[in-house]
Amino acid sequence: MATNPVSIKELFASLTQDAIIWKSQKLWTKAKDPDEQAEAMDNIVEMLACIENETKRSSYIELVQKTNKIKNNLLRKQVKDHLAHEQAKKEADIAKKKLEAKFSNTEDAGLPDGFDGDILNALKYGIYEHEGVYYTRGARGSDYPVSNFVMKIVYHVPTDDEDSFRLISITNVIGFETFINMNTDDFVSVGNFKKIIARRGNYIWKGSDSDLSRLQELLQKDELTAHRIKILGWNNRGRFYAFANGIIPANLTEPDKIEFIPTDEYGIIDFGKKKYFIPALSKMYKDKDDLFNNEKKFIYRDAPDNFGFRQWNELFLGAYKEKAITVTLHYIGALFFDIMHKKIQRYPILNFFGPPQAGKGKMGESVMSMFGDRQDQIMLGGASTPIGFMRRFAQVKNAYVWLDEFKNTIPFKVQESIKNIYDGIGYTRGEKTNDFSTNTTPVNSACLLSGQELPTGEAALFTRIILESFDDGKNRSASQRKAFMELKDIENAGGLGFITAQIVQYRNIVEEKFEHAFKITQVDIAKKLAESIIDDRFIDNISILLAFRKIFDKILPFAFSYEEAEKYLFENIRHHQLLKTGNDEVSKFWQVVEALFYRDEIVPDKDFKLEAGYIFLRLQQVHPLYQKEMIARRDMNYLPKGTMEHYLKLDKSIFVAHTRKRFDDGSNSSCYQLRYNKLNIDLIKVNNNALTADQKEYALNEKYKEMGVVIEGENTLKPEEEDELPFPINKQN
Repeated sequence: MATNPVSIKELFASLTQDAIIWKSQKLWTKAKDPDEQAEAMDNIVEMLACIENETKRSSYIELVQKTNKIKNNLLRKQVKDHLAHEQAKKEADIAKKKLEAKFSNTEDAGLPDGFDGDILNALKYGIYEHEGVYYTRGARGSDYPVSNFVMKIVYHVPTDDEDSFRLISITNVIGFETFINMNTDDFVSVGNFKKIIARRGNYIWKGSDSDLSRLQELLQKDELTAHRIKILGWNNRGRFYAFANGIIPANLTEPDKIEFIPTDEYGIIDFGKKKYFIPALSKMYKDKDDLFNNEKKFIYRDAPDNFGFRQWNELFLGAYKEKAITVTLHYIGALFFDIMHKKIQRYPILNFFGPPQAGKGKMGESVMSMFGDRQDQIMLGGASTPIGFMRRFAQVKNAYVWLDEFKNTIPFKVQESIKNIYDGIGYTRGEKTNDFSTNTTPVNSACLLSGQELPTGEAALFTRIILESFDDGKNRSASQRKAFMELKDIENAGGLGFITAQIVQYRNIVEEKFEHAFKITQVDIAKKLAESIIDDRFIDNISILLAFRKIFDKILPFAFSYEEAEKYLFENIRHHQLLKTGNDEVSKFWQVVEALFYRDEIVPDKDFKLEAGYIFLRLQQVHPLYQKEMIARRDMNYLPKGTMEHYLKLDKSIFVAHTRKRFDDGSNSSCYQLRYNKLNIDLIKVNNNALTADQKEYALNEKYKEMGVVIEGENTLKPEEEDELPFPINKQN
């Protein structure tokens, strides 16, 4: 809320320069997003405008601008505009009183017959609207038209930079109306002004520079100021949650009632003695299909009759079983993402992992439907860059961004950026300025990460996720399928934004209770899992989720109890820990296997077989060799055969089946079928001495292709030379 100017003047009348600098720093550094920065700027401008001595005020402006690194001359311009506005108000009052004393009708004022506008305004501004056009006052009292249209400033949107604009409605004499988003520079220059309006149709301006200045003054006297909401979701400045079509205030009064304040046709909301502008669905952009694509999907719609949180949670649990426990609690936490980073500086990444058609994509769609129409996921397998997808995390606050197609082979910078989402660290890039300043894209929302590979390539990322593993999706019961279809019907009918709207109203409760609930839960879980070897970060991750189950225990009618949530999350965390431990130990196993292979102690077609992209491993033969090598290396941390079998089966992106395969010795042996190109090892070589060097290289490359391994710069034979090979190229040699 803006501070009263009188109180500011009184407060700073006797204070020193240091006090003004201190206050401005406190206001500016506390502002974390554009809305908060705009409010801070308003307060700083108001404070500086109270300094009556112009020289003194100019010095303070310079100091405040330099101390807070406010770019260019933005602060000086804002103070100047504030003072000019205050002075204009005083002069307008004086002028109005003089005119009221002199004129009382159109004849006295020399205005045309039939004029039904405000006489005093026509005389004061020297330009007026009559019969659908603007007239200006001639030098000798003969008024004449200067346009074929009339205009209205719908609202003025000041911003924290230099691109403030006005939304103008313009209607010509034959009734055609359009909307123009006009910045300040275009409104004060006749040349620019004429070009802007002419581009929109039959709109002609015949007046001079002074006529345009008169028009600007006339229109701006009644203009409304609206603060633009650049980031949907939580708005800390106004204490509300913003959708594209309206807001949900956080000041909960009736638990079962959603207080939704919709935008008007222009995208304006009147709330808390201020006006706000949400552009996505404003009528001025109705024909702009390429603008605000994501924002237009972030929309609130009323709940179906007799359908609320309980009914949704029952369907969600019915459709996705125990996985819905994790996702429900993570979703609730995501609605208070900024509180998590303020209180405990972290929030886990929700990770869906499994093969195609296993259900992870459908559950991802359900998560994104909690905010209206489903937002599109960002495909990490495409041309996505950290700058690109991190920008999406800055565009909405306290919601989700979905990153899909994760693979451990994506660039290191991308993995680092995903990892940093957990800690709330945005993407930082340098600016081309002399002061070596940087610009950081903030992380404002939680992350849903999905893919066919476990994020095990970077250990620090693997501990920052809450994992939900999906199977092949073939064993769904009839009741599960029924719940799934009912849930999808509601999601497709307009999303579940009303559930989000209900929960965000409880923000005050979360702000008050979360930190305490988290600490108690954290201690309790650590005690219960004391006998298990569990990573501390895993414990923290599920403690956050269970803290929300405690906070909302008597508030939201969950379809599962705290005890059920605790039991499932304990199973989940133990599985997660096994995967972490197994990944480290199994990686060491494959390193040993590769070393033994190159020493010819593990032999192709005897100990393993490579075929059609798979390795068929005879673990009963390979394991003793691995164990012997580990002992020889004086590393006694080798895995027993039973444990190794368990770990090989854990990673579904690698494990295919425990099956039987016929080997070259004629035996039909038990073996493990694994995806070779996921193992990051090389067990391919050609030992046939009857081949030339080129033939060996060709055969080697063909085998790499068969096994799904891409080799750069490979040597190939001409087609006619293939017949000269003394063996089939798909056979291991």
